[in-house]
Amino acid sequence: MRHVLSIISLLLAALLAAAALAGGQVNQLLRSEEPVRGIAGSLPEDDDFARSVTTTALDELAGQLPGGVQDYLPTDSVEGLLTPVISDAFTADRALAAWDEVLQTTRSDYTAQLEAIFESGTQGDVRELDIELNLTPVSEAMTEPLRESLHDALGWVPGVDLDSFDMIAPDIVLDIEAATGETADPYTWATVAVASQYWGAYAIGAAVLALIGVLVGAGRIRWYAMASGGVVAAIIGLWMATTVASPQFEPPPETPAAAVAILEHIQHQFTEWAQPAWWVFSALAGVVVLAGMLVGLLTPTRRR
Repeated sequence: MRHVLSIISLLLAALLAAAALAGGQVNQLLRSEEPVRGIAGSLPEDDDFARSVTTTALDELAGQLPGGVQDYLPTDSVEGLLTPVISDAFTADRALAAWDEVLQTTRSDYTAQLEAIFESGTQGDVRELDIELNLTPVSEAMTEPLRESLHDALGWVPGVDLDSFDMIAPDIVLDIEAATGETADPYTWATVAVASQYWGAYAIGAAVLALIGVLVGAGRIRWYAMASGGVVAAIIGLWMATTVASPQFEPPPETPAAAVAILEHIQHQFTEWAQPAWWVFSALAGVVVLAGMLVGLLTPTRRR
């Protein structure tokens, strides 16, 4: 009976250790500023993303320029005039600060979205997991120098309403499919999000169970049980490192270019952030396996 209890305790310890690491990472993503900033904070430096956001802003701006201004600007020249202004403004300090604001607002809103699903239930539609990325603060920051320049340069044009320049900061909202597979269950995602808050308890539970497993077991069995727990932990760690920690997003063909650029960037940066911890976890589990087997082999067999 002691052997069985030792084996069960050590196997559960391995599962809880993996849950603690996974929960800790999810909790950081949802409830801390730095991981999201590190993963997506450099997106404005991505050429594809900057180009797609600039194009989206230009499409909106071209249609919102005051009629009096459009009379003095040929239609074909609008894009050529605005593109360098908007592109340069996208990497300005004010735009980067606005981008960080967007990231943190999106993170907190998405956390609340998942917690609401957990509390209220779900309709089972995978689109409940979509992320709404409101780029309007970035748009406003990008167009601020342009609006000021238009105000100063074109204020003399007859019929131009100066107040209308405040309206050329377009509202840009992107819907990003967080779950690109149609089989994703919103309630499972929500449960993981809520449960991740207790990652510290999982870590303590893993340590307690490991201690119980070693103390309760006797002879070689306790060490072989510890090695078995290490094998389970190593398998979980390798699986997490090669799947969940290194996702492969496949956005639908109709996904906007800006959203595609975001997903591709996040896929790369998320892997660089999440995967190393699982490699280390697997390596430590391998050390436990070797230590358990070695000590078990060196432990003398009891004679009755």
